[in-house]
Amino acid sequence: MKNRLFETGQILASTDWSPMDAGLAQPAVDPTTDLDIAIIGGGVAGLHTAYRLAPRYGPRIGLFEQDQRLGGRVFDVPASADQTDGPFVQLGARRIMDGQSVLIGLAQELGIPLQKPEMLEELGFTRGMFSTNNDDFIRVFPTLDVDRARGGYETQLYERLLKGPERAHVDHYPNLRAYAEKVIGKEGCAFLHDTYRFRADHEYDLNAKAYLDYLDEENDAGAICPSGHCQSLYPVGGMSAYTRGMEQSVRELGVQIHLSEPVLAIHKCAAGYLLQTPRRALTARSLVLALPPVALAQVQGEIPEKIRAQAEFQALVGVRVTTITQWYPEPWWRGIVTANGRHVWRAWTTGHCINSVEIPLEEYAAPQNAIRVVYNDQTDCAEKWSQLAKGPIAALEKEVAFGLTHLFGNNQVTRPVTIGTPSKTVFWEWPDAWYYLRAGNHFTNHDIYRWAVHPLPGEDLALVSDGYNPQRSGWADAAYKSSIHYLNHRFDMRLPGLGRRT
Repeated sequence: MKNRLFETGQILASTDWSPMDAGLAQPAVDPTTDLDIAIIGGGVAGLHTAYRLAPRYGPRIGLFEQDQRLGGRVFDVPASADQTDGPFVQLGARRIMDGQSVLIGLAQELGIPLQKPEMLEELGFTRGMFSTNNDDFIRVFPTLDVDRARGGYETQLYERLLKGPERAHVDHYPNLRAYAEKVIGKEGCAFLHDTYRFRADHEYDLNAKAYLDYLDEENDAGAICPSGHCQSLYPVGGMSAYTRGMEQSVRELGVQIHLSEPVLAIHKCAAGYLLQTPRRALTARSLVLALPPVALAQVQGEIPEKIRAQAEFQALVGVRVTTITQWYPEPWWRGIVTANGRHVWRAWTTGHCINSVEIPLEEYAAPQNAIRVVYNDQTDCAEKWSQLAKGPIAALEKEVAFGLTHLFGNNQVTRPVTIGTPSKTVFWEWPDAWYYLRAGNHFTNHDIYRWAVHPLPGEDLALVSDGYNPQRSGWADAAYKSSIHYLNHRFDMRLPGLGRRT
């Protein structure tokens, strides 16, 4: 994976690295590094697991992370390198939903305030038309099969997918597309695809039953709502406020944290498991593999090989996402208002690969003059941005400006604005921003969730990541729930937040 950070044309950082680059030297086993529990992966699932286990095991836990930071896809950056204490802008996860009780409870536990800005207007473009009301797009979807007198066309379509009589036969369909076309028709599928900021859901070859089960949980969390007008909560300090709070506690309790130290190979040994990093070899009696599938695929040894051979592992498919964040001297987007003076907080388009734009409204983020100008999960657009990021910064910024002008320059819905010149541009690519189940397998999301806590019979190890909890609702929620499931199952912690799931 290659990511580049630009500032006025200068590359600040570039990574193009995999654990295999370090080779597999054979350092001697250091008997002082024998661990009770080794946690491999310092994303929020691994860090949360260490946070809960630290009071019991303290320095007998080792946490290994290949990056120089903890948090994984919870990745916040400051405007400049000298602002180590923030404020921070989010490159990955930005928010939680007001139905996500696990993250709300953890915020209270860690003393993180949550800001609740008003979700104002969402501007969209498809089939040559701009609007801030998805129902207006019925004009360019004239054959859409909905009750026009009732309105709420997006909600009507989802209700038919989730609650219609055909769902009882969903297992008979080869994939999500076939099921959806049967239930809501091709024009209904096109409407949901074109009037929503995420497109991969409708483009990847997904298991229909698993996807509908996931939508049920999204609905429970409050993430499915007409025209995207859901209530979002934003932590003061960014999503990394969770990471910093847990990391401080873990370090105070003596957990060994090894940053920039990937685990290259895992083997069985008499003491349990032999782990090899570029710096050392060590043993652990119990393993928590907090690596998403795309990262676990790079680890050598018979243990990872056995996991990858499991049909459950092979059923998972990661969604590729690219984001671009820009800082500006002046927040030109504050001028994007409707005729009645309402501000736009989000915009999407099918007319350009910027795909989705997120405008910060919360009190913590708004003064930073930073905006996520690209949030894209379409495969062809992800490839386009990835190729542009390899070239001159000017070419990438020109393409971003073209897309922003298309959306906001003169759309006849909001007041025209002039796009400024950015002072800093950050491109980031997530090869697996979230996971679904691919079509052609018989597993449910719950099957994967249960399998992950004990994927290999007779082995004291578990898989902890949102990658193994495809019943996910949001960037971070599923990772925490995966960790809680493991902790409750293995250590009888009885942590709340999983509802009826076992």
